[in-house]
Amino acid sequence: MNHLRVHASLAAELRAVTSTVSSCGSATRMTSLRILNALKPMMALLAAVLLLQAAPSRSGKTEGVLAELKHLDHHEDSPLHKADATFAERLHNAVKRSNARIAGFQNIIARGVSPRGADFDPTSEEWSRGSSFESPVSSSPGSYFMTISLGSPPQTKTVIVDTGSDLVWLQCAPCTQCFQQSNPVFDPKSSSSYKRIRFYSSWCSELPLRYYDGGFCTYRYGYGDGSTTEGDLATDTLTLTTTEGSKHAVPEFTFGCGDKNRGTFAGADGLVGLGRGALSFNEQIRPLIGSQFSYCLVELSAPATSVLLLGGASTTVGNGLNVKFTPLMRNPVADTFYYVKLNGVKVNNQVVGGIPAGAFTLKRSGSGGVILDSGRTLTYLIRSAYDPILLRLRSLIQYPVLDSSHLGLDLCYDLSGMSRPVFPSVTLEFQGVDLVLPADNLFVRVDDRGTTCLALAGTTDLSIIGNIQQQNHYFLYDVENERVGIAAVGSCAKLASKSITHPAGKNDREEFWEEL
Repeated sequence: MNHLRVHASLAAELRAVTSTVSSCGSATRMTSLRILNALKPMMALLAAVLLLQAAPSRSGKTEGVLAELKHLDHHEDSPLHKADATFAERLHNAVKRSNARIAGFQNIIARGVSPRGADFDPTSEEWSRGSSFESPVSSSPGSYFMTISLGSPPQTKTVIVDTGSDLVWLQCAPCTQCFQQSNPVFDPKSSSSYKRIRFYSSWCSELPLRYYDGGFCTYRYGYGDGSTTEGDLATDTLTLTTTEGSKHAVPEFTFGCGDKNRGTFAGADGLVGLGRGALSFNEQIRPLIGSQFSYCLVELSAPATSVLLLGGASTTVGNGLNVKFTPLMRNPVADTFYYVKLNGVKVNNQVVGGIPAGAFTLKRSGSGGVILDSGRTLTYLIRSAYDPILLRLRSLIQYPVLDSSHLGLDLCYDLSGMSRPVFPSVTLEFQGVDLVLPADNLFVRVDDRGTTCLALAGTTDLSIIGNIQQQNHYFLYDVENERVGIAAVGSCAKLASKSITHPAGKNDREEFWEEL
């Protein structure tokens, strides 16, 4: 709703009421005027609030925030991109990261460690083995990166985007033990708005592991392979680019300023968590943009940029695409993750037999369930469901089978000389919405010889929907209403390149949605 129009409407209503009162009889007019005079301060206050919300200011709301997502392995701007590497080599690296990532997820859930800030005893035997502080991400977490600007004046950094964790952190000077990155590390001394956070603050209590350092809060955040980041929990000014194209400053944004960072983080400057915890990027800017965020991922082979929207613009686009929603579920053992309810799987619109009832159920112990994860390349399905699906696909596909062990994949075909190969579709039946996966969301062509491989894998304990299956689909996370919307999109690259939040006119808007 346009707040300026609401304010004008209130003024008009006030004038109309005054005119009506003036035309009344004397006794009625005196009574009505007393009521009207009593209401004037309230209406004036409401009008002032609406005007304040409508005015562009450092603290006002915006329709949304727009960011570009670029694939870590395949986009030429990525710090991990190797121009001389083949697509198969880059895909293999992504698969290895996915395997490490799912191991980290399983480890966290098995140990019952909440990423929200459980208390730990650093003198305990568990801590001495280095396992109690593990977070729900693995080395080189995520598959996409974006840029953020922190500090006064702003320092722009390249960060990995991760929907499976909360903490936002950067490598910081003086970096006593850091991994190599292409950009200079963040320098707190160069920012006039940088402040360390006190130990007894609510922000510090959100950390899985925290230390007392002269009254201030320091942290250690660990990963499944033993990689860690350590440093000060701090605040600084975050600068955002709105969907209207303007810059918006968010003061006192909380982040980890890591000066001891061990492990491989793909040469990025840090990480942005988009999980469900209070420390996550999206939750911290929620007062500015609301509780929604969305993304539309382009296919791996495309040089184009994917789009990440945060705020009301997500819903605007989602309404235009007619998204259908499925409920989000919470796992009390790992409540940062985005769990959804998967009821069944079809191949070529036929229910896959042999999948046991409850294969995808999230159990009270925290095991099982299905997670949406943009940071994982492949989709991993629990073995009791994956094996029947794989058997059905093998029976329907008659192309020559190739050895795929060197790629870490289960099923590859030789499609050399075939211009239009035909593959069956797979439908993931979520509660309330079906995710229909055509061939491009199931099989990946890995080389120029026509080698094409299935982008699914089997695992134990839980199932995770990866980013290949999410490509060219719009995912709208409505956190406040505990749901996620899904809509198929003809081209996420086209969606990213268009002016989607403020089309010029009705005809242009309708034409735009028809194109998608």
